[in-house]
Amino acid sequence: MKKYSRILAMFSLIIFVFSMFSIYGCSLNKDENRTFYEIECTLEQDKLTGKEKVVFFNSSSNAFNCIKFNLYANAFRQGAQFSPIANQYLSQSYYNGINYGSEEILQVKVAEKSVKFETCGADKNILAVYLDKEIYPQEKVEIEIDYVINLAKVIARTGINLDTINLANFYPIICGIQNDSFYECVYYSTGDPYFSDYADYKVTLNIDSKYVVASSGRLEQQTTKNDLTTYVYSLQNARSFSMVVSEKFQVLTKEICKIEVNYFYYKDQDPQASMNTIEKSLNYFINTFGNYPYSHYSVVQTKFVQGGMEFPALVMISDSLENQAYQEVIVHETAHQWWQTVVGNNEIEFAFLDEGLAEYSVVLFYENHQEYGLTRQNVIESARKTYKSFCTVYDKIFGGVDTTMVRPLKNFKSEYEYVNLTYIKSCIMYDVLRTTIGDKKFFNGLRKYYSDYSFTNAQPSDLVGVFEKIGSDTNGFFQSFFEGKVIL
Repeated sequence: MKKYSRILAMFSLIIFVFSMFSIYGCSLNKDENRTFYEIECTLEQDKLTGKEKVVFFNSSSNAFNCIKFNLYANAFRQGAQFSPIANQYLSQSYYNGINYGSEEILQVKVAEKSVKFETCGADKNILAVYLDKEIYPQEKVEIEIDYVINLAKVIARTGINLDTINLANFYPIICGIQNDSFYECVYYSTGDPYFSDYADYKVTLNIDSKYVVASSGRLEQQTTKNDLTTYVYSLQNARSFSMVVSEKFQVLTKEICKIEVNYFYYKDQDPQASMNTIEKSLNYFINTFGNYPYSHYSVVQTKFVQGGMEFPALVMISDSLENQAYQEVIVHETAHQWWQTVVGNNEIEFAFLDEGLAEYSVVLFYENHQEYGLTRQNVIESARKTYKSFCTVYDKIFGGVDTTMVRPLKNFKSEYEYVNLTYIKSCIMYDVLRTTIGDKKFFNGLRKYYSDYSFTNAQPSDLVGVFEKIGSDTNGFFQSFFEGKVIL
């Protein structure tokens, strides 16, 4: 009896301990070490109402009593200090005059109990959720958020335009963890001001049945009642989740390398040619770098003032591009599925890591697909001329030119400078590296970089280290480019 009493008492204690962890965090097995988002949202005209349940997994070495989320959609509000649209694109983006949006947090709960929260950060860009107790490393906590986004009428990653509704950044997303703390993203108009960690998603969208939906996720369920359709999507091991909706979409679907590929368009005169480019680029990058990680891929034509934008398993392609540029952007954004979707990096601090590799991937694609009429020599020579012209212009205007590559977005004077250093100079760097060490080591290095840093956030030192490990003494080479000492 006494032995049974001790066992019963111990059992009761274990139950108590686990019940406490179920409220504020519990240890997870290795196969559960990703954050999980379950989002249900309803889109009605220009208002998106959302309910988000996020199970945050603490992958850091620190304990947290405050969990921070980026509120990207709040950058479109009136009075924002940082405009999400660069000055040169304002009139083009706000096609019917300046129009504002907002993101409002209605309620936050932890374990079904309302908790303290505030909208804060450098530009009301952060949701801070305060926990009653700390969540320790390798533990999780479940947070529920009710929110409303008022969508601006603007041609941007998030907003309503005349042909589509772009729904990137349509939910509060936990700030990426860097140096064991939450990294708060300011919505700079130059570059891609995002940094988040990998997570799993279940997303439900309720929307008028007149719309066709393009999504990052795989469609798991679709039901229609009256004029309302409910879509349920899933996506695993992804940095974010995005959608584009339109009444005008037509869709081409094809299985490529066992990947379900959907091409959404509304003004493409030769959609089959675009699908062919998608197929060729997927095939080439799979064979050259490594496997594509998802079972599906959506290429979406939409209104966009730049050429395109990458997200996991979905890319946006601007409908304003001429055919040659349109095909090139398809290739570039598809390459981002390897360089940024799988091998991630902090795009605010190290944008050249993914942009340069995506741009050089285009060079490799053209080199191996002569039917597009461009060669490696042609593209690299054009890049060199463009870069030298930039250096000349900046030298005349500012009395010198800063060509350092490792710098945060806020330190670029203009998008012109950003493009030349992040895309063009970085692209040239990879071609010079290839010429220096030879094709065998170069491609082995890229494949190793992809395999070693898949689903992580790589640093410039990681890229350097990969080529050092395969026997190439490239540290000085990379540093000369990174620090702006190389003469091109």
